[in-house]
Amino acid sequence: MKVVLALSLPICLLSLLSVSIPDASGALPPKGEREMEADAVLVVSGNVTALSSKTQKARSEGSSGSDFLIARDRIFQITLEVSSVSKGKGVKTGDEIKFQAWQPSTRFPPLPGPQGHQPVPGKGDLVKVYLLFNEKPKTYHPIMPNGITILKKAKKSK
Repeated sequence: MKVVLALSLPICLLSLLSVSIPDASGALPPKGEREMEADAVLVVSGNVTALSSKTQKARSEGSSGSDFLIARDRIFQITLEVSSVSKGKGVKTGDEIKFQAWQPSTRFPPLPGPQGHQPVPGKGDLVKVYLLFNEKPKTYHPIMPNGITILKKAKKSK
């Protein structure tokens, strides 16, 4: 009797846990250059002239609110001096544009899901970005997850 009781408790807890865990999606696979080119509203290359970041409460993309007890994202504000425009209107060589990228900072419990933009460039890097435009906040953001390509890293100064 004790053996049956000892085995039934873990099975009940596991069953309860599997019902209470929300449907979690995995990290997004990288997109091909052609797919990003087709999806983007703006494709530009240039030098990163400024980079800042802040950590804030994550915006939930789930239907039932946040699936996490603790969810924080690092939001990067990136300023780019445009050296070439491959696709899009309203931006020309020499213009500065700003766009936002993000990466998860803290997740508890650690469930799988989108992992933000990879990589995030540093100041002085030469990059090519495949951008979408978000109408509500009126901001550009790179295609997830690999809409930023670092063409040349900035030289490290001593």
